[in-house]
Amino acid sequence: MALSIPLCLFNRHRPKRGTVAWDGDGYAGRCRHCGVDIVRRSRRLWRRADTAPKNSSD
Repeated sequence: MALSIPLCLFNRHRPKRGTVAWDGDGYAGRCRHCGVDIVRRSRRLWRRADTAPKNSSD
């Protein structure tokens, strides 16, 4: 699809189905077009994974 790469530039990703897994918090995988780590925010809504570590002491 020709529009796939530009949509990645706007943080709209699609998962590569073989890489999606439940990580205990939600679903995570890799984008099928640009290869970045992504997480599912809601049904059919995938965004780039946060790279900042979670701070559980707050």
